[in-house]
Amino acid sequence: MIKYQYIETDSEIRKFINYLHSEGIRTVAMDFEGEFSLHQYGEALCLIQIYDGRNSFIIDPVKISAGELKKLLETRDIVKLFYDAQSDKALVFKKYGIEILSVFDLADLVWILEGQGRGLDAMIGKYLQITLSQKKKFQRHNWTVRPVNNEALEYALQDVQYLFQLKDELLKNIIEKGLFEDYIHRLVTKDYQVRINPVPGIKRKKEYKKLSREQKRIFDRIFDVRDRQAEKLNWPPNNVISNADLIGIARGDQKLEDSIPSKVPRKSRIDIIGELEG
Repeated sequence: MIKYQYIETDSEIRKFINYLHSEGIRTVAMDFEGEFSLHQYGEALCLIQIYDGRNSFIIDPVKISAGELKKLLETRDIVKLFYDAQSDKALVFKKYGIEILSVFDLADLVWILEGQGRGLDAMIGKYLQITLSQKKKFQRHNWTVRPVNNEALEYALQDVQYLFQLKDELLKNIIEKGLFEDYIHRLVTKDYQVRINPVPGIKRKKEYKKLSREQKRIFDRIFDVRDRQAEKLNWPPNNVISNADLIGIARGDQKLEDSIPSKVPRKSRIDIIGELEG
């Protein structure tokens, strides 16, 4: 069992930041758990996990102000060890307008060694010979539910417990294999700026791109109506009408009425059909 301190108020996060400075801690391992329209509408930052090399912390951002989160994430004095930080950086930028600074992304080291992106679990297994437990069990966990159960918190903390060791092992391999200059080149030339793609993921897929202009017009109209209803219900849009069904309706392969699941409330069903057929 990993011992940790749970931080959930502005005063507690201020004390935590003071602790880091007073203890001379210059680097922490960090990871996020978030919601990405899997259990509710929209995206949300749900947890921040931190390990400072000795102690573990869970920051629950639900009741913490954006200003206090900004002080932690935008400080340049503390290096944040992440593994593949892009989605985490994008999440807090969209949600709070926060840009995480002083990030040391271990995925860059892996890219040089492996020639491609690889998952954290696989790299911990390969370079540290450690197998993380219960990964599949919590892959679709609802991190918005409070209180977060202890087993889920234990799982969440695993991803930061080994980042210091992994950093050392990856750097050792980079140096031993004469790849340090390649790594420096990647750091200098890679664009780390957070960019938010305004185009929804489904509209970047080949299924959408293959639609005719008229079919795309139909798809876009249904997509917008679905999104508004999903927001009202606080449901994932895919639970109102699935992406696959949106494509089918746009192609004319299936009917709108048959594509709305029975679990959708009657009023929402009537509103969707009325708005699209009116």
